[in-house]
Amino acid sequence: MKIDGGELLARMLDREGVENVFALHGGHIDPIFQACHDHGIRIIDTRHEQAAGHMADAWARTTGRPGVAIVTAGPGVTDIVTAVANAHMDCVPMLVVGGRHSLADEEQLPLQELHGVPIMQSITKWSRLVREPERIPEYVSIAFRHATTGRPGPVYLEIPADVLAARVEEEKAHLPETYRPEAAPAPSSEAVDKALSILSKAEQPVILAGRGVWFSGGTDELREFAEITSIPVCANGMTRGAVPEDSPLGLGSFLVAGRGAAMIGPPDAVLLLGGRIGMFTGGRQSIIPAQAKVIQVDIEGEEIGRGRDIDLGIVADCRETLRAFIREARGRTFPDRSEWLNKLRQAPAMVRGMFASALEPDRQPIHPYRLAHEAAALAVESGTLVADGGETFVWAEL
Repeated sequence: MKIDGGELLARMLDREGVENVFALHGGHIDPIFQACHDHGIRIIDTRHEQAAGHMADAWARTTGRPGVAIVTAGPGVTDIVTAVANAHMDCVPMLVVGGRHSLADEEQLPLQELHGVPIMQSITKWSRLVREPERIPEYVSIAFRHATTGRPGPVYLEIPADVLAARVEEEKAHLPETYRPEAAPAPSSEAVDKALSILSKAEQPVILAGRGVWFSGGTDELREFAEITSIPVCANGMTRGAVPEDSPLGLGSFLVAGRGAAMIGPPDAVLLLGGRIGMFTGGRQSIIPAQAKVIQVDIEGEEIGRGRDIDLGIVADCRETLRAFIREARGRTFPDRSEWLNKLRQAPAMVRGMFASALEPDRQPIHPYRLAHEAAALAVESGTLVADGGETFVWAEL
């Protein structure tokens, strides 16, 4: 039996457990839409490719699984660029499939002629053009491997219209089954011992947990390690909430709680887990004091020591690192940190005190702090709060 390229792509998406694809239809990608429909993969057809890209990004952030966006040739590809760049900067796993004019029409000025791979190369982990229909499954497997292993990020596959429409004998198209590592990299015993030695001697330690903890599936381990060691946690992105913020160990975000901790009494040791040294964790306004001992754990070695000196760098998966820490920590004694924790609990109160008058119901116009406060109160139990950039994000963090 012969099957087309769209069917081969849909079979691989089905094998990956993809439930939804975010897209905007176009003639160049019609075989994909038909095949996804046949396989029961839900097609969320948007009104603009940028929306499809951001929705795929959001799906990955909230589920921990790669989002998939499918766009047509030419302007469909250029319209999704901002969403892809955003996912690239935030290390979000996402597969973008772009349509393309037929290989047979190269240099003939066909409809919506554009070479998308060069555009995507600087904002993705991996970008490729597929030239043979029977290799579509292979390329899809490579794409998912790049998107999800090491530091996560977006990948791009460009499939010409004639490659998608071409029909090949089913037995000639091999669908890969095992194409990702089963075990994530773990830290050495020496690194674990040195890290716990630093943390056990610290009087005012803090854990800064980035989204690397979330994408590694290590939120339960984060909570357990914090409880064993009595080390408070500031968290960013989807890792927020792993340690409940109404508990003594849950402080809030990097932006608010981190700066509050720095004002109340700077930490003398920082465990940076799956968070990059950047706007709030490095530079002139860093929430990490220059004199603090820093243990940095990241899946990518190139992130270790970016922008500042550190005391211990560990290249490993966050969940595997926390599991190793927990095994060793159970046999160690950690100091009583109740005084440090009590001091840190003052930080949220300081912020609330600064904006107490903003919550007055009769105040006109409504202060943005009150708007963010009311929205967060409604979403506190099970909702997901989505904030735009700029000052909207800052008020949501507060």
